[in-house]
Amino acid sequence: MNPEFFIKLLELRDTYTKGHTERGVVYAVEIGRALGLTEEELKELETGGYIHDVGKVAIPDVILLKPTRLTPKEYEVMKLHVKFGYELVKGLELPEGSLNVLLYHQEKYDGTGYPFGKKGKEIPLLARIYTIADSFEAMTARRIYKRSKPWDVALRELEELAGEHFDPDIVPYAVKVLSRMEGGFAVIPEIDTEIDKIRWSFYYIDFTGAIKGDLFLPTLEAFIEKGEPFCFTVFDIQNLFEVNRRFGWERGNEVLTKLVEFINVQCCGMHDIRDTIIKLMKVDILDITSPLIFRLGGDEVGVIAPFIPPQEKVESVVKAMDSLGVKLKYMQVKYPENFKTVEDVLSLVSQFTKSSDIRLNFS
Repeated sequence: MNPEFFIKLLELRDTYTKGHTERGVVYAVEIGRALGLTEEELKELETGGYIHDVGKVAIPDVILLKPTRLTPKEYEVMKLHVKFGYELVKGLELPEGSLNVLLYHQEKYDGTGYPFGKKGKEIPLLARIYTIADSFEAMTARRIYKRSKPWDVALRELEELAGEHFDPDIVPYAVKVLSRMEGGFAVIPEIDTEIDKIRWSFYYIDFTGAIKGDLFLPTLEAFIEKGEPFCFTVFDIQNLFEVNRRFGWERGNEVLTKLVEFINVQCCGMHDIRDTIIKLMKVDILDITSPLIFRLGGDEVGVIAPFIPPQEKVESVVKAMDSLGVKLKYMQVKYPENFKTVEDVLSLVSQFTKSSDIRLNFS
């Protein structure tokens, strides 16, 4: 069976994995070639790379596609992908070296890896090679919850972890090979817009129509990292608790949904939030030209915008909610005039939610 079948299979579950696997395979084969592996061994290494993560097809979406870091319990489930992968391919006629890559690519040289806790030369050679390539790819790839490490920083980390995570005899070859490969690949995952628009919408869009709060801090950090001016507006419903108490939770949910609807109409030009989700998943902040609406908490909605929404538009949201008997206050701050870090924003939001002011505008 063509090993690329497995990468296609997994790509249908997690599009990020396609680029991750392809880059890892190329890195591993080049390292293996520098070590003097035979063509047969290189082919086994390549095949092993293609199948190493196939067990992730059995990992639940809620864990596999999670945009933020996994909890310890979620990580324990993710670790099962090695076992699942072996169960999927054990009946196929695959070389032992390829199976070793699948089984042992999560082992560490000092014995602290999984699933077997193998150490040193107990870990098969091809797996020791692929572990380095796989780890380096993960270091230098960008995901929504983490920045990519600069190439030279990732190379230094390989050297620092030699003898701990990685085979110290292989690391010098890997560093020499990888130092010549900088810029050889794009590190943004390819995403099928139509399929993933539906998938990400189910996972990342709140019932109100806003983006779930899990993505707020990574997005805010990415906008700050971009370094260009942008605006952050937060709306806080003052009497949502009273609405819930008097009329029930369903009425409260309707109020939140109306708020997001009014913000989208007045401040965001009725853009399709699903398109923005796709750009966030690609970490394509540079291409985002529409405001992003986030559900920040029980009664708070935030908007990150690459421009400053006109004041009258923001005020119209307040008036529209007031017509429904909902008291709303807002704060609007701008980067870099009013804040320079994520911590600055969190501090401003904390002050704002405790304030009795109807509006705070730092312009």
